[in-house]
Amino acid sequence: MKLLSSIFLVVLTLIYSNAQAISDNIRMVGKEENGYSEPQYISHSSQYDWKDRFDINLIANPNIFPWSSKRLGSVFEKIFDDLANKEHIVVILEYPKRNYAEIVEDFEKNEINTNGLFATYYENIPYTKNQYIYPSFFENNVHFITSSRKIISLKTKDELKNYKGVYVAQDYFSSFVLKDFAKFGIQKVQDFAEAYKKLLTGEIDYVVASYYPSQIELYKLGIHDYVAYSSAPLWKMPMFFRVTPEMANHPRIAYLKKYLKSASYAKAKEESLKELMEIYKENTRGIVPPTYINMGQTENNIEETVINTDKETE
Repeated sequence: MKLLSSIFLVVLTLIYSNAQAISDNIRMVGKEENGYSEPQYISHSSQYDWKDRFDINLIANPNIFPWSSKRLGSVFEKIFDDLANKEHIVVILEYPKRNYAEIVEDFEKNEINTNGLFATYYENIPYTKNQYIYPSFFENNVHFITSSRKIISLKTKDELKNYKGVYVAQDYFSSFVLKDFAKFGIQKVQDFAEAYKKLLTGEIDYVVASYYPSQIELYKLGIHDYVAYSSAPLWKMPMFFRVTPEMANHPRIAYLKKYLKSASYAKAKEESLKELMEIYKENTRGIVPPTYINMGQTENNIEETVINTDKETE
């Protein structure tokens, strides 16, 4: 009996320790304002006291959660803990108080004292010696989203011009993707709430959006079960660190590049993003869908939707 009690206590201790480790980077906020809690990520950078510690200070866009947000931080605060613990390389995200676009321009002109930019897409910037760190640290995928009651099958991206679609101004796209949007006649709307209302009332046929931000907004609106995603992304947008030449050529950056290719990093990303989705799924269960939703359309009677994409759309 004593042995069983001891085993039980050990198991409880392990479960508690694991729960502590999971929640260590996260503070839950927002229930008073929104009716649900959401994760605010906390940096651990001030706690690392290694003698061989190597810091990379990066300016982050304050408006593109979950990649970075002045209010909620970045899911990568948690992901980069693994980088810090394994390589003693500490990524410190800084959120500017003034216009982000102006900050980027000042960085490219070497007029601010920082190592680089966080979560930028590859763009043609001819007037600067600053460099992208390869490989990319994340691939932001853009999916094709329809009402779950309407089947649309695409063989190529060119077929998008045969349907009416929108993208969201608050989403974050690379310039080559925005050019495609213009080519296919995809219109811009202000936010996800407007995009999904147009979609689910039949005003448009589809929404194109980056995967994780669009999923989060579905949970927040209480309509996650009313839409369907393409089985494969239509665009893939790699995200990079963009840094000064001095930082790019530092010997420790070789360790960063090696880590970004590692299974450890892939696992840290997968687990952190899965955890993020689970937080929103659990904490928005009580959200009542908007009045434009047909309340007879429930999870049990939604028609199965198949959205086909071939290799040309990747």
